[in-house]
Amino acid sequence: MRMDEWQRLFREDPEQAERRIAALREDPAHLRALAQELLQDTDPDLRAWACRILGEARDAESLSFLLRALEDPEPEVRAAAAWALGIHPATERQDAVISALQRRLEDQPWVAWVAAEALARYGESALEALIDCLRHPHPRVRVLAARALARIASPRSIPALAAALEDPSLLVRHFAEAGLDRLSGTQWMWLT
Repeated sequence: MRMDEWQRLFREDPEQAERRIAALREDPAHLRALAQELLQDTDPDLRAWACRILGEARDAESLSFLLRALEDPEPEVRAAAAWALGIHPATERQDAVISALQRRLEDQPWVAWVAAEALARYGESALEALIDCLRHPHPRVRVLAARALARIASPRSIPALAAALEDPSLLVRHFAEAGLDRLSGTQWMWLT
């Protein structure tokens, strides 16, 4: 399929585009070539599609493109890159991916939310980054970190979640409690 046909498909029939991408899953070189071309486009929607495609390629070169896309000037592209990095957590360059996603927690709220969701999918590997974010000066970053830690529910996060019960933010305290509840199977009690 020619690039102009792909572009039309992405704009006019996203469901069909998804099916076509899925059909190419076994040909990562083809997916990567298509994504590389789309990443050069001036249309942020097409660059976001490129991230979606790279999430299916699942190889080292695609990972490099996604890390660069996390720095795109358009928030929808950064969110798409974070999402792609979370759908199939990388095993190689994992520290670089986690660090890049951690920086996105300071991004616009919806980009930060997608990045936090991606970090939660990295599980134990993302614990230190998320625990570090519990000390961030901005409450939104702490909320996202506490929520991701609650989803991971690792015993290694208990001290950090227990300390977060004293956070000035009600939402941080809520997610810290939820994480501790999940870990212990009991209900924690805290006062506001």
